Amino acid sequence: MSEGPLTTEEVCSSLDKIQVPNSARLAVAVSGGADSMCLAAVLNAARPIVALIVDHGLRPASAAEAKLTAERLTLVGIANEILVWQHQQIPVANIQAAAREARYTLMRDWCTEHKINFLCTAHHMDDQAETVLMRLARGSGVYGLAGMAAARDLGQGVTLVRPLLDVPKNRLTATLAKKNLEWIEDPSNQNETFDRVKTRKLLADPPLAGLQSERLAATAQRLRRSRDALEFYQRRWLAEAVDFFEAGYALLDKSKFADVPEDIYLRALNSLIQFSGGGGYAPRFEKLLRLANALLSDGFSGHTLSGVQFAPFSEDKILVFREVSAMEASKEIRGNTQWDGRFTIDEGECSLQHTLLIGPLGEDGRRLIMENLSDLKDGTFTIPKQVLPTLPGLFAEERLIAVPHIGYEVGGIKYPVLSHQWLTLSEIGKKTYRGMQ
Repeated sequence: MSEGPLTTEEVCSSLDKIQVPNSARLAVAVSGGADSMCLAAVLNAARPIVALIVDHGLRPASAAEAKLTAERLTLVGIANEILVWQHQQIPVANIQAAAREARYTLMRDWCTEHKINFLCTAHHMDDQAETVLMRLARGSGVYGLAGMAAARDLGQGVTLVRPLLDVPKNRLTATLAKKNLEWIEDPSNQNETFDRVKTRKLLADPPLAGLQSERLAATAQRLRRSRDALEFYQRRWLAEAVDFFEAGYALLDKSKFADVPEDIYLRALNSLIQFSGGGGYAPRFEKLLRLANALLSDGFSGHTLSGVQFAPFSEDKILVFREVSAMEASKEIRGNTQWDGRFTIDEGECSLQHTLLIGPLGEDGRRLIMENLSDLKDGTFTIPKQVLPTLPGLFAEERLIAVPHIGYEVGGIKYPVLSHQWLTLSEIGKKTYRGMQ
């Protein structure tokens, strides 16, 4: 393993392995701590970047710290933006998880607006070791113990990349010392009410020989190869057992369950749930197991999990579609907009002068469609009746004006382009198991 300060060449080589194009514009998540300051400084020496600083507002000093970080970055020629988390009140439970989700959402949305496809974070070898040990304590299997992936889809065309997963923490601080750069120490990093802090201190003085960051990170790397193999067979099974439709629903052939081991179809069910539900995180393994048992039972009558409904369709086919009550509310379309975690709509050259909203068709919309079939382009549609209320509709002044997936349009208006984020099976395969442990 290399020692001493981190070089720009090493980081660029890591980005190459993650398949980040040399021409790609990059954003870097910068907290002001040593890790992210190091990554920003090293990357900025190779290509133009923008550092994204999130003022989380969880501590009184957060705004001042964000401003100080911005000043330090500006001083060394790194472009930066401060993003503010606007929360009504500080979360009471699981603060770190809520703050992490808010940070990624803010940064992803900024990247989408500014047409940046890659967001870099400074997670390093020691972070990876902590993650593996924490997941081991929670009883995770192969997928969880494979640790953090080098790349993860955030939706809206933005990919999170981690080029430092093979780099130990001490090399990052050595880099900052060489560059004479300062950083901020987050007091929460010493707060032992957080599991990660407890884990970090355990690894600093391990009770067993070999329980070290380098060894745990190497274990994660080996398990990632096992995970990749399982995902290969899971994608193959999806191709054989599932028909995916652009409108966000799918047909599952339950007779195919007998063809593969249980773990393969359980993980495939998770992919189905993410396709039709748009959720960023997988349901717990026990809930997936209950779902599979229900699907395979005699007299199956239906099951709902994570905002997705599974319903009998024919003798061997099961209809998989969005639960209406779980869908995102209507929202204004501005530029390239994501809705319900599933669909992307580009305002483009829409000729409508009114504010345009995207939202669930719902039962009222379904009834309106049935009463106005003459507004369909070809006068008919083949989408199952249970799925109709879950379709995205376009609204102007609370009036339904279009349902793209069935060709329903009012007037001679040029409408925006709507697409499902996981339009192809290959994309579904790439996005499999987000958050799954």
